[in-house]
Amino acid sequence: MRIRSADILRWGRIVAALSMWVAATAGLTSYGMTFPRLAVWIERVQFMPAAMTFGITTIVIWLIVTLLFGRVYCSVACPLGVWQDICSRLPRLRRHLPSHLRYRYSQPLTLLRNISLAFVAAAILLGINIVTSHTDPWKIYSELCTDVAKPIWGAAVNILSYPPVMIAAASLTGTTISIIIAGVISWLAVKNGRTFCNSICPVGTTLGYVAKYSIYHIDINTDKCTQCRKCEQACKASCIDLTSHVVDSSRCVECFDCLPVCENDAIHYTWSRHQLSTPLMIKVGDIKPSGTRFKLDGCTGCSSNPQVNQQNNPQNATISRPSE
Repeated sequence: MRIRSADILRWGRIVAALSMWVAATAGLTSYGMTFPRLAVWIERVQFMPAAMTFGITTIVIWLIVTLLFGRVYCSVACPLGVWQDICSRLPRLRRHLPSHLRYRYSQPLTLLRNISLAFVAAAILLGINIVTSHTDPWKIYSELCTDVAKPIWGAAVNILSYPPVMIAAASLTGTTISIIIAGVISWLAVKNGRTFCNSICPVGTTLGYVAKYSIYHIDINTDKCTQCRKCEQACKASCIDLTSHVVDSSRCVECFDCLPVCENDAIHYTWSRHQLSTPLMIKVGDIKPSGTRFKLDGCTGCSSNPQVNQQNNPQNATISRPSE
């Protein structure tokens, strides 16, 4: 069996994303000493915590990575993004996928994205932590782990081990809020994939502005595309528009799920932009019907009748008959 580069990209991304997610989850829920240190390191490379503490180095590094390769941060380094991928993937494991579970292209919610980003940016500058804590993807996932998953894990450990670990439970209000926010995001992921990342998340919007001009991006070969729409149905970001053969790089999270499903090798992760081998529109100079040559220069509404052309646009339509 031939292994394609598309499969290597996709599975490489999956392995890297799961490794980061497992490490972050273990670090946030563990009662030992080793894994929590790993969680602290993972938090240092997160975009939103760096923005809140004005960690310029981390921000610049991720902006450069995004400019080169697209939003790989959202598909690999963000634990909440990986959690959404898991939630969206589980109901789609069945062999015959129902039509309502197939992804479709959707228009970008640009206004909502900009309002959310402006709101969070103002909250960071004013020091309103309640806003940033409920919109920061790292904070949302870390609170889900520490307020919900960690006490459950501690109770399970106490059943099997002695001496028991000390379980520090969060307040009922904090636990309820964590469950509600995580539940809504998970439900959106099950239904539509990366809805939160491309509609509300301030990190996704910020990196999306940069990823729009990324050097490496998903590109469609229109000469090979047969409009089967398999790539569109595999796109969890709903950013592949096959009507115009355009991929919205500002919303693409570089998951590479669209690459292996194309049987005609018409979609690639590349630095180039494909050009049609046979252009759909060509510049028209001289049109030569049989017997008469019409030279058109800015003529609009021209007819095949020379007299009508002279009446409609006598200045722009020049008629010359070939010499006998």
